[in-house]
Amino acid sequence: MCTIKLFAPVLMALQLLQMPAKAQDQKETDFKKTCTQILQSLSMKNLSGLNSHINTSNGIYILYRIGVPDEYEQFKKLDGERPFILSEHPVSTKDIKKYALQYGRLPSFDCGESVWNKKVFMADSVKKYRPISDIVAFHTKYDGLVLDKKTKATIKFIEKNSRKVVFTGSKSDGFIFYVSYINGKWFLSIIDTVTTDCSA
Repeated sequence: MCTIKLFAPVLMALQLLQMPAKAQDQKETDFKKTCTQILQSLSMKNLSGLNSHINTSNGIYILYRIGVPDEYEQFKKLDGERPFILSEHPVSTKDIKKYALQYGRLPSFDCGESVWNKKVFMADSVKKYRPISDIVAFHTKYDGLVLDKKTKATIKFIEKNSRKVVFTGSKSDGFIFYVSYINGKWFLSIIDTVTTDCSA
């Protein structure tokens, strides 16, 4: 009986140490599940499925190119029209099963050959990207763009809490998207159609 009392505080301390690890494991499980579900919705051209992964408060940002400068636009949800068209991002269910999500250095796209340097489904969980801020900085410098404080804060929040994910597959130019961790849940927050657009 004394032995149990003696080790009870130690056991409690060990349980407390394990809790953050379990929470982190669950976070990664949810991340992988969300990324796969996004691809599955894309493969089925299921717009409502994609929209179910968009945070209603922050919406989704689409990065696209018209001419030389890159542009972005924020939407509450996707409607399938430009600057995002489902048919331009074909993903097969066979490819989804073939490529499991990995962590590491993201593949690069060769505009000259119009190919990725590797076929993979990969997320960068280390590097932070600022795709919207980079576009804003360009237009601020050259076009005199001025954003209000709320918009700036939202963009900063989205980028700070995002991970970039690239699915190259075997049928298309690939699908590049970002998911953001908001209030304990992962959301589709950015779709990048610029990286594989070599028109400029």
